[in-house]
Amino acid sequence: MIKDLERHGFGTETVGTGAEATAAAHNFDVVLIDLDLTDFDGLTLCKRIREASHVPMIGFSSVDELDRVLALEGGCDDCITKPYPSRELMARLGALLRRVRAKPEPLLVADQLEIDPNLREVRVDGRLIELTRKEFEVLHLLAAERGKIFSRSELLRRVWGYDNTDTGVTSLASRTIDTHLSSIRKKLGSSEWIVTVRGIGFRFSEETVPGEPNAVKHRARSHGEPV
Repeated sequence: MIKDLERHGFGTETVGTGAEATAAAHNFDVVLIDLDLTDFDGLTLCKRIREASHVPMIGFSSVDELDRVLALEGGCDDCITKPYPSRELMARLGALLRRVRAKPEPLLVADQLEIDPNLREVRVDGRLIELTRKEFEVLHLLAAERGKIFSRSELLRRVWGYDNTDTGVTSLASRTIDTHLSSIRKKLGSSEWIVTVRGIGFRFSEETVPGEPNAVKHRARSHGEPV
């Protein structure tokens, strides 16, 4: 892997312990983690790094779907099954870096709700709402494409990076979505922002109070502007 990365122009550094990885993570553009570590729990390492930093992470695992789901829930932005072709790693790494380095996105505002995709912050009535990385991505995706109904398969593909949803959504993956949506609704203080469309999927609600218009607006705001 190291040789492949360096051949494609990436500077690399390896560390031998979980503590070293956590301490050094913020100094790099991307962290690659082997989840099958023998001397340290790779899933625990993902969580520790995510608690300390917003650095993008890709996990590698040779085991089953459960580890993949747990890694994504623990903070990994992507997870690759071993063995993997070098071309796939470079493609996924490039896609992740493009997302991270993308130009600033406009603020999303819907009455009391404000979503800042650049700071990755959500506020309700000016109060900061603490969302996990994946919770933010789910809410932002739904709000940015308001009016669209997202199936479970599409949420898994676009937020969790699943590439095998054509064969159906497993019960474990389905529970992952339900858990995240339930948590988002609870933290926002309302279940009306995200609507369940029975038998189809989920969409962002443009009306938090029945009968009262609440169109989602896009506007730019400098990071120095008071909130």
